[in-house]
Amino acid sequence: MRILPKSCFACGAIFGSIPSDVTGARRMAGQVVLLGGSFDPVHNGHLIVARAVAEECGFGRVWLVPAASPPHKPPTRASGEHRLAMLRLAIEDEDLFDVCDVELRRKGPSYTLETLRTLRLAHGPDAELVWIIGADMLAGLANWHHADEVLDMARIVIAARPPWTDRMDEILTGMAGHLRADHVSRLRGSVVETPLVELSSSDVRRRVSTGRSIRYMVPESVNVYIRKNKLYVPY
Repeated sequence: MRILPKSCFACGAIFGSIPSDVTGARRMAGQVVLLGGSFDPVHNGHLIVARAVAEECGFGRVWLVPAASPPHKPPTRASGEHRLAMLRLAIEDEDLFDVCDVELRRKGPSYTLETLRTLRLAHGPDAELVWIIGADMLAGLANWHHADEVLDMARIVIAARPPWTDRMDEILTGMAGHLRADHVSRLRGSVVETPLVELSSSDVRRRVSTGRSIRYMVPESVNVYIRKNKLYVPY
């Protein structure tokens, strides 16, 4: 497991070697691939989808970016410190994944644009920034903070699991009046079909709060951490 140095530019380690277990992995100079989220907690669905996208697109590494204060969601149940610790445990001994804590180090709402600006400063103008989102987030993309700037700064890759795969054309067509035509065109070419994994962080929290097992839903190290720290139990 790689522990990040105390720097918001820690994602610079992206230029390391390519993991041998990523099918067809190919590296583009200065490519930084990120998957943001609350990760409250991280679960196996996050990892399965991220790996599927990496294998399909040939990404050598995916950085998981826990949000400090998600602007479009209620406050997280677990603290940033706990969520970061669980992510690090979840990817222990995984060459494909790493964790970037840039948003946890920043005060205020965790706007994707601010994160991209930080990474642009760290990596320079020639780095390709790639941001992975779930298909369920696509319809609301036009409402993101300065969405056009986000789309100018990063390539957005859409992880689409069934039944979202059948709705992509409808959703993207509906975005035509809200985003620039070139942005919608780029989004159409960046849809990756991923496995259907019926897992959610809210399901994990609900099961913990009612005393049910979350084994096989989260990495075992995360399961142990949740129990040890009494996370998600009723107040």
